[in-house]
Amino acid sequence: MQREGMAACRSGGLRGLVPRVFVFALSLLLLLQLMVSLAVLRSSPGPAEQPVFTVITIQGAVRPGESVRSAAAVLRGLENLPEDESAGLAADEEETELNPQQVTDREVVLQPWASEQPSFSTEVQRLTQFITTPEVNCSRWLGSVGPQSALESSDTLCMDYWTSGNPCVAYSFSLDGKDAVFLDSTLSLGFEVHRFDPSRRLRHSGGSGLGSIQHHQAWLDWRRPHARPHRGVLGTVPRRLADIMASLGHRTVDVVRADLESAEWRVLESWVQDGTLRKINQLILTVHLQWAGFEVGGTEVEVVRFWYSILKALHNSGLHLAHSTYGPGHTVLRHELPGTHSSYTLSWVRTREHL
Repeated sequence: MQREGMAACRSGGLRGLVPRVFVFALSLLLLLQLMVSLAVLRSSPGPAEQPVFTVITIQGAVRPGESVRSAAAVLRGLENLPEDESAGLAADEEETELNPQQVTDREVVLQPWASEQPSFSTEVQRLTQFITTPEVNCSRWLGSVGPQSALESSDTLCMDYWTSGNPCVAYSFSLDGKDAVFLDSTLSLGFEVHRFDPSRRLRHSGGSGLGSIQHHQAWLDWRRPHARPHRGVLGTVPRRLADIMASLGHRTVDVVRADLESAEWRVLESWVQDGTLRKINQLILTVHLQWAGFEVGGTEVEVVRFWYSILKALHNSGLHLAHSTYGPGHTVLRHELPGTHSSYTLSWVRTREHL
């Protein structure tokens, strides 16, 4: 009986010990979870460590008569295309970080600051000086009427480095028919002209020259698609210039005219990175300074330095500034700057040593 009583006591003690072990284990697990949560909170960046980005809007920077109907509305419309056209061409969403990179002609190198202390006015001054100082003295220009009036037009072709006898190809990316002068000039020279305008507006009728115009509703994109278009079929999906050229069967383009309504910065960056820029012999480009541009982030001073770095990369690819004209307005990133203009049209040429 005594042994049975002792056995009963021992079994009762064990039954009381099990709940205590369970409670202790549960408490230990809760403590570990709390410690892990605190460690994660310490490792995540606080508000002071977040990158600073300035949201720059174009509202209020547009003057009466200026057209910003713009690519923004057109590109937003293109994003709502049926899945059968846009499938397989979804763009990568990764943006290029504005960090210094190793110097090559296929990389956009973020240039040093214009002054020891970053300054918005100093960066703007460096940029405007660069885009208003031609490097190449072109003696033969072709504009809307002839050489005499060519320099008064923004769509001017430098004829000094032209190779006669070869079939020439011209691309024009423009909205609202703003490329009429360019089309007339290239048609008069017998070019094969391709005009890209997704707005589906009235098409230019062409001139009386020997050339021809092929119209496309595709537009330029800077992001890399997952699939390339079939040869000769462009459709209405935005595409990279390299894919457009491949689809049309062109290894090089003699002249590209591009007014991309503030998408030019990321497009130019992609041309540098994939080597397409070296397949263009002459570039007539409109740059817009009213706002940062599509998918361009950073403070105002960082944005201007990024613009300058993009144009320096264009120069490093072998293109040289030959002509510069300015558009209306004096707004740069919402700042009214009397000595600067809101847009510039730049003519870049590839000299013979870089052909």
